[in-house]
Amino acid sequence: MKYIKYILLAVVCSLVFVECKKHELDLTDPSIGIEGLTEFQILYEEPVSITTANAIDSVFVNGKLYNNLTINRLVVKGIIPYPNTFYTAPIGNVNIQFYRGKDAEGKGVVVYNKDVTLPKGKHQVIVYDMSKDPLILDDEYPYPAHPVATPETFDTDSLVSFRFINLLYDKPGKPYEGKLQYQWSNNATNYTNGDWNNLGEPVAFGEQTTREFCVVHKTVFNSQGYQTLRFRCVDENGKFVEGTEKVSGKIKNTGDYWTSYIGRANTHILIHCLNAAPACQYHQVINNVW
Repeated sequence: MKYIKYILLAVVCSLVFVECKKHELDLTDPSIGIEGLTEFQILYEEPVSITTANAIDSVFVNGKLYNNLTINRLVVKGIIPYPNTFYTAPIGNVNIQFYRGKDAEGKGVVVYNKDVTLPKGKHQVIVYDMSKDPLILDDEYPYPAHPVATPETFDTDSLVSFRFINLLYDKPGKPYEGKLQYQWSNNATNYTNGDWNNLGEPVAFGEQTTREFCVVHKTVFNSQGYQTLRFRCVDENGKFVEGTEKVSGKIKNTGDYWTSYIGRANTHILIHCLNAAPACQYHQVINNVW
């Protein structure tokens, strides 16, 4: 009988394992390339308020449930599966569906249903308007290696990389017409006196800059190191774009700020509206963690 119990226990465990496998999410380590599959993240950047009512309940890819978000919904400024991790799907045509809420019969309501073409490699699929196709941006993987050391960086390897994506609206439904030049500064004593460096070239709505290196002056020598860097947007003539400063900032034109760790690759996105609600804001996506 003792052996029969063990056999039955093994059968039950195997059935449970099979059942769990049915609901296993399609995730892959970003350092591993898989032939025949594309790798992607989904970002939700619609210009609506960041509330539970506007959150996405679940996401289906090619008819398969990729993320059940009943508890942890995909809110505006959200990313799935999560930074530094990617979903996979066959290369080529990929169908993406968002569900939000239920109808009178208790069935989930499809609020987004689009087909996209995803090539080989790693990509961000950015949903910014429920009536339009998403933006498909190359993740630029593998992330660029640090360049040859300079007098400023040789002793600490003090570099971090960023790219910028422009999703700024003038008001809902009307993208900001001009191009934005993203800038960064690591001089904590000179933010208001023009000590700013361009990050890439000016980009229009829906475009991204190239990935650029910024220098971090780390405060603790024997550590990975970090510094609070400032970021802001100017127009093509170098004039500060009013309204794009961080709302909580006390000094005008100082822009947004992030604690930036040496060796990381990050993406910054400016979303929402310049002259209407919801007010524009930045957010950061960490592409790698060293």
